[in-house]
Amino acid sequence: MGPGETLIEYGVEIDAQTMVTPPDTTELELEPGHPGLGDTAYVERRKELFALTRKHRLEKLGPPLIDYLPEETRIWREVSPQLDALHVKYASEIYLKAKRDLAITTDRIPQLRHISQRLERETNIHLVPAEGALPYRTFYEYIGQRGFPVTQFIRHGSHPEFTPEPDMIHDCLGHVPPLMNRDYSELLVLIGKAASIATKGEHVLFLKRFSWFSIEFGLIQEGSEVKVFGAGILSSTGEIPHSLFSPEARRRPFNTDVVIHTDYDPSKMQVDYFIAPSFNFLRHELTQLIKKLGLPVECPPVD
Repeated sequence: MGPGETLIEYGVEIDAQTMVTPPDTTELELEPGHPGLGDTAYVERRKELFALTRKHRLEKLGPPLIDYLPEETRIWREVSPQLDALHVKYASEIYLKAKRDLAITTDRIPQLRHISQRLERETNIHLVPAEGALPYRTFYEYIGQRGFPVTQFIRHGSHPEFTPEPDMIHDCLGHVPPLMNRDYSELLVLIGKAASIATKGEHVLFLKRFSWFSIEFGLIQEGSEVKVFGAGILSSTGEIPHSLFSPEARRRPFNTDVVIHTDYDPSKMQVDYFIAPSFNFLRHELTQLIKKLGLPVECPPVD
């Protein structure tokens, strides 16, 4: 795509170049309708954590140790048991095993610095503190270097079951546990390497959609059952049953050509879900997509 060309993302026309050179947000911005707007104490706490984690990210200091407030611990203790009960029933086995191995409990907010140290020993992945949702390209530049960006703030207490942005519950109870699995981690790193060097906005968008319908909102076949492994589903008490049982949701076998041309709305329950037969299948599909896009990425052989 040339200068001035556009793409469709979230149903809106955008400048294709913004996919390749995204803007950097230097101050906290809460979107309209955010449940924390108008809560001065919450906004000040978010600003404090924004500045701290941004400093740690830019200076490569690793996740800071956070002294969580009683209200933040209360929210964790309210949401975590509800999610855990759903995970036991519907989450993929690799997720459940990893969550047990990391000893993530429902009564205490874990320190991501300690989890990062464990991940490095297991899969050579480390956690990168993030002040908020990073632009897709920036996010995957870190992942291509085996660093996974994670937030450390907690959602607003007025709607503990919901967050309009990635928070500690979304990241720690969604994204982080599967990073203990080598197949999952290598899939992520491969997406990161490809997204980091793509120079066409359309190619970045294709990789973003591949990631969205797998890493964020993916389903996987385990024996005779369909299980959840996408972080966006695993961190939402509403999205888990919706993804598996709602008649308003469309579930199809994972087909890369369909996936990369399917738009979505991140602010609502998803309409489209794709079921992968295995992580090896996704690695193979991603390898073929990278070759199709002509990206000079070394793709390790798939077992």
